[in-house]
Amino acid sequence: MARSYYICSHIDPLALSPIPGIALDTLFLVAIQALAVILVSKFFHLFLRRYNQPSVISQILAGVVVGGMGLRSAIVHVDVDNVEDMYGGYISAARILYMFLVGLDMDIAALRHATHRCVAFTYATVAASLLLAAVVSSGMYGSMMHSPVKTPELLAATLMLALTNTSSIAVARIAAELKLTVTENGRLVVAAGIATNLICILGDGVLSSTTRAKGKIEGVARGEHQIRKGFLALAVAAGAVWMVRPAVTRINKRNVGQHHVGVRDLAVMLLAIWFVGNIPQFLGFDGMPTSFALGLAFPREGAAARSVADALAPPVKGIMLPFYFATIGMRMNFNSMSGAIIVPGVLITLLGLFGKAIGAAAVASYLSMPLSDALRFSVLLNIKGHVDTMNMKFAKSEGVWAEQALYAMIIGNLISTLVAGPVVAVVRRKEEEAYRTRHQAMESLGAEQELHMLACVHSAHAAPGMLSLVELLVSEPQEQPAVHVLHLFDVGEERVVRIPYHQRIRDDDDGGGRDERGGGRDAVTRMNTIVDLFSRATGIWFRQIDVVCRGGAALDDAGAVCRAAEGVHARLLLAPCHKEQRYDGKMWCRLGGRRELNHGVLSRAPCTVGLLVDRPYRNSGTSFNVPSSVAAEAAATSGGGRTLLHPCSDRAVTHVVAAVFFGGADDREAVSLASRLAEHPSIGLTVFRFVKRSTYDSVTSAKVDELDMAFQEGDVDERFLWRFYERYAATEMAMYVEKVVERPADVEETLAGMAGMFSLVIVGRGGRQPPELLAGLERWADAGGEMGPAAEILASNDSLEMGSVLVMQQHTVVIKQ
Repeated sequence: MARSYYICSHIDPLALSPIPGIALDTLFLVAIQALAVILVSKFFHLFLRRYNQPSVISQILAGVVVGGMGLRSAIVHVDVDNVEDMYGGYISAARILYMFLVGLDMDIAALRHATHRCVAFTYATVAASLLLAAVVSSGMYGSMMHSPVKTPELLAATLMLALTNTSSIAVARIAAELKLTVTENGRLVVAAGIATNLICILGDGVLSSTTRAKGKIEGVARGEHQIRKGFLALAVAAGAVWMVRPAVTRINKRNVGQHHVGVRDLAVMLLAIWFVGNIPQFLGFDGMPTSFALGLAFPREGAAARSVADALAPPVKGIMLPFYFATIGMRMNFNSMSGAIIVPGVLITLLGLFGKAIGAAAVASYLSMPLSDALRFSVLLNIKGHVDTMNMKFAKSEGVWAEQALYAMIIGNLISTLVAGPVVAVVRRKEEEAYRTRHQAMESLGAEQELHMLACVHSAHAAPGMLSLVELLVSEPQEQPAVHVLHLFDVGEERVVRIPYHQRIRDDDDGGGRDERGGGRDAVTRMNTIVDLFSRATGIWFRQIDVVCRGGAALDDAGAVCRAAEGVHARLLLAPCHKEQRYDGKMWCRLGGRRELNHGVLSRAPCTVGLLVDRPYRNSGTSFNVPSSVAAEAAATSGGGRTLLHPCSDRAVTHVVAAVFFGGADDREAVSLASRLAEHPSIGLTVFRFVKRSTYDSVTSAKVDELDMAFQEGDVDERFLWRFYERYAATEMAMYVEKVVERPADVEETLAGMAGMFSLVIVGRGGRQPPELLAGLERWADAGGEMGPAAEILASNDSLEMGSVLVMQQHTVVIKQ
């Protein structure tokens, strides 16, 4: 049992301790350990982060160092069971709270998109590990036991779970820290790790319940009681998951328009999370699955999710997790190390690696995954974490193996985690290289590939137009990865944004939504309101990122935008144009810094860029101010408004969109994005192709075999339009129109004639279009240096009938010499 040091002879420290069963002096020594671990791990990470090593490795090594200092022996006698008893409460708290955050932050839509790959990979690795452990269990008997075991089958079952298990906390933490969760492969590893951990926890619960049911010491009633408690734990978890959405929705309604909920509501939510996650622990089971499911079911939109995440993330990630991982290393007892312990520990690590590798290699070809990548992922899935996840107390109490086996498991878990550090660094480097060298363009995006988007907004006033465009790009919200919204607000608003949480006053307290410093609702809170509205209305998960602009440092702001796009592996970067519409329809540049910002983004962006010239005051058609579902419902309810018809059918649509094609990569990107819009049921698309009269006459008089020869010679534009015609125009999903022009005035007249006809016009940026079609438009090219003549003609139109304009620039891969 743990030794307790009394403060004085007449005061019981257990009565003063905030944690039942732990003396104050012991709690004080644990706090010293945690502080020492954090400081030492920070020192180690200064060197290891240069090699892309996760902080988990630094924290485990810090635990080894701190444990070797004797602080561990100052608390308890060097005995593994007592150490587990001592740290059990802290370990359970860290697991419950962090897995709730993992569930809250998980991109469910993207995970649903990769469900097939995740299930196949998990099934293969789990099956291979279980089979290998069952085969070698008899050979491991001499290393794990010195006394007869009750049944060889019990040893085999326990060893199978131990070798198969994956530490979901370690895998999720490493992937989140190295930003692997934004990639499809990174989410695959995290999901497979969590699924494997859940399978092993379920297997451990079934094994312990059935084993005790067959016990002869306390009778059959012991096992039946444990089984009843298991069903009770499942009922509590199911009830909590079923009730969390209506309860949180009610809290969000009480705090609508706020960045954070009230202190009372926050305290209630935190206590509920803690209570529900600990109920399975009290009943003798693992509380991690319940807390994870609670996080998955927790509504993402609204002030409640922000409040809970902001309250839990700093202490959990900054204090609890470092100490959690450090306890893995602190359990090392160098005085008792011997070959009888080290050899089985290494053997356990190798067997775990071998089993995962067999399963990963077997499923690699089925998933069309490179074998090298599959083997690297198998190493990450072999991270074991803490011994307590496998209920080692039960294993020892049932006589499954001897005490030295616990030390061997500790060594094996430590080795498996340390080995994963260099492997995850390789995985991260490969993912970053693949993103930088891949053609991040809409034209090359396959139907099965995910569309990662980053939308930049400067104010809540202009956000609806951008978010409405994002919504129209998503045809299936249930499978759309989270859309990141980069909120760039001015430096002058920074003072209000950084008001401490306890100094904020809710709107319903003073009636005016003012804080104690006299300012109104800050820019971040206003943006939260818009983002929450679109999340509820569209079903798309928007992740808001708030960044302070530096005013005159436009290049620095452009670099921040590009780094954000690269950090989320965006394929499409949407940004507002510097041209804005006034109430009288005039287009003007209100802030010159935004024009420089757009210049920097266009020149340095790692993906395709779209500049949106929004016109919120236009009279024709419907506005990009509300989600399409809300607009359609409002129009149907009111019975008024203008009816828009699809250009190829008589069905009503919310928006009629046009795409302009002259030629070149940017125009192909414009039509590619317009084609994705055409798949939305609320969109009617028309593609206008501009051709020179002389060229048009020669093409129409050519023979069919000559056209085939032209395609074979590599006319990219012709092949692209032919594919578009076959997929969209021939199936009446869009209309294809050719405009024959001869003079520059014809181009200007046609573009100006689009006013009043379309809600949105998509055009490619100038610079890579055929010069013969744009000859004579030099004055427009000079006026719109960052947009090109065609886009400038559309963006500068002052008519209130003109729709919004989206200027596209296709990504160009820069090959470094």
